Amino acid sequence: MPALRAQGWDQSNFEVHDYATPDGRELLASLTQEVELPGTMASFLYAFVSLESATVIVEGHVPGELIQQTFSLPQIPARLAVSQREMHGEPKEYDLWAGSEVETFPISTPLNEALARLPAAPAASEAAAGIAEANLALLLPTVLSAGLLDGINPCAFAVILLLIAFLFTIRQSRSRILGLGGAYIGVIYIVYFAIGLGLLRAVTLFSDSHFVARIGAYLVIVLGLINLKDYFFPQLPIHLHMPSFAHERANELLKKATLPATLLMGFLVGLCTFPCAGGVYVSIITLLAAKTTYAWGIVYLVLYNIMFILPLVIILLLAGNRLTAKAWARWERGHARSIRLWYGAAMVGLGAVMIVWVI
Repeated sequence: MPALRAQGWDQSNFEVHDYATPDGRELLASLTQEVELPGTMASFLYAFVSLESATVIVEGHVPGELIQQTFSLPQIPARLAVSQREMHGEPKEYDLWAGSEVETFPISTPLNEALARLPAAPAASEAAAGIAEANLALLLPTVLSAGLLDGINPCAFAVILLLIAFLFTIRQSRSRILGLGGAYIGVIYIVYFAIGLGLLRAVTLFSDSHFVARIGAYLVIVLGLINLKDYFFPQLPIHLHMPSFAHERANELLKKATLPATLLMGFLVGLCTFPCAGGVYVSIITLLAAKTTYAWGIVYLVLYNIMFILPLVIILLLAGNRLTAKAWARWERGHARSIRLWYGAAMVGLGAVMIVWVI
């Protein structure tokens, strides 16, 4: 601000925004995309200065002397970004971008000298990226692996096996089995996606999304520990399973083997298994609220739920005959406790990874 005041700027021209909030992230993404700021320069503190013929971006903890040199240049490039990310100790270098490739210079290099050494050729527009895209490499593997983990939860896993085994028992054709099974899986996808969309909207209302993300990570650890408890100490109270009334109703719908009954069963299972396996889902939603924009959060939810139903689709396609279907059902019943063991351990691991490396 002293450097700007020295150039005649008034305090009333300054605006302060918190880009840790959803609206702030939307604004930051818009500003960085407008100037095509490379994603490799993503930082944690930004100052955007709009001049008559230039936009200057100061990122991180840039020394005051460099800032003064920036606004004292005889001719400021149309797009200029100066970044220094070290928070402690004496800074050793800084990054500079002026619409071309990002270059790193020793902290003692005067700004005008560094500018003269920048490549003259502009970078291709494909190299530009906003903050949401900069998080892609970190969020995408987490979202996909968590969706797949959630998809092997014992609740929905058991019901699709029962459905297939029952349809073969009453001698339905394979096309009929695939049709009803596909309808069942489709309704589960829609219900789970709608739940996620509502939760994402609700979480974005909190001012401190990072705090909510930490709560989500601890929640998935707690629910994972409950699954581990069910393996080692099944007699103890507090269990994660579909409510008994919903299970009974699902069994009644199974026996009808009609499209309306199957759709209703999918809705019931999707809704009632959320308390059983929703810990992973909630933790990922809080993570998305903290790390990306609302629009990108919806994209990640679509991908998450595709991975969530993937095990059900695979089981439906592999159960090609009556013996295979019954064998799958017997295997699931015989390994239900083991599934809870590995599922619980994976939930605890996912929560720990989110706390240590992601949030």
